[in-house]
Amino acid sequence: MQIGDIQIDAVIDGIARAVPSEAYRWGVGEGSGRGLDDVDWEPHRQFLADDGMLEMALGGFLLRTGDRVVLVDAGIGVFDRGVFKGGAMLDNLQALGVAPDDVTDVVFTHLHFDHTGWATADGAPVFRNATYRCDDADWAHFVPHDERATRKLAPIESQLQTWDSDRSLLPGVDVQRAPGHTPGSTVLVLSSGDARAVLLGDAVHCPVELVDDEWATIGDVDPDLAKRTRVALARELESTGTPAAAAHFPGLQFGRLLPGEAKRTWSI
Repeated sequence: MQIGDIQIDAVIDGIARAVPSEAYRWGVGEGSGRGLDDVDWEPHRQFLADDGMLEMALGGFLLRTGDRVVLVDAGIGVFDRGVFKGGAMLDNLQALGVAPDDVTDVVFTHLHFDHTGWATADGAPVFRNATYRCDDADWAHFVPHDERATRKLAPIESQLQTWDSDRSLLPGVDVQRAPGHTPGSTVLVLSSGDARAVLLGDAVHCPVELVDDEWATIGDVDPDLAKRTRVALARELESTGTPAAAAHFPGLQFGRLLPGEAKRTWSI
């Protein structure tokens, strides 16, 4: 994907495969909304694998523009448990010609474990020359209150810079707060010249959530706020036609939300 002068590459770390109706119950108990029953998925099988499983990419996006080499989210790391399997990010970065020491910035859309896996390894930052960046509200939420997150993230604190409002973060990279999934959940707006794209983080997990406002969500701290955030993003994407991708879309592929007389559609 090329947005003006910004080159965007998907960096796959692994994959999560789950029964779709079960995935949409993660972290929400009984939950609410569509997607919690198998029958809900019948009109939306284009978003599922051939065997009916929901496949969610694990990884991040590499942005290269000017002298910046920016990694957006850091995958799950070396992990093979339950439905999650990861560990390929550094190899796939190398395949793109990028070594860990080449990365100038690591930007987290939020601080869940499947986005921070390669932040550190063996108690030290993986990206030694990078400035790590996240929303201040997420850092306060996870560190030191979440033991696993604190153990993973504490070693980067001396390299950390946070934001606390919508702002321009780097040349061509703006952060827009999108709370609900976590307190500091963020989307990134990429722009160069007249070209524009959006990285949705975990404000959306599967494109079906953009097509149907009543679809359930996955693992939100505040499900009601997350739904309002997602619906607002869907309206913006539908009205502008801006290409977008999210952290768990299959293959980390970009697409566009297209308006229609009866319903919106997702096109890649």
